[in-house]
Amino acid sequence: MNTLEQRITIYSALALVCSAVSALAGPAAAIWSFIQMAAVIELLYVLAHPAHTHTDSFKSIK
Repeated sequence: MNTLEQRITIYSALALVCSAVSALAGPAAAIWSFIQMAAVIELLYVLAHPAHTHTDSFKSIK
């Protein structure tokens, strides 16, 4: 499974959870919840991406 397939799976599950929130708390709460969780997921992906290590950036400084 590549990262695009993983993201589609995660965001599909997230959309289902947020639709349940929408039924209980309203659409504004669901949209805000989706935006917050998507931002955290993307931030974690950027921070933990194995291709971008901090040691590579330090090698170019030397």
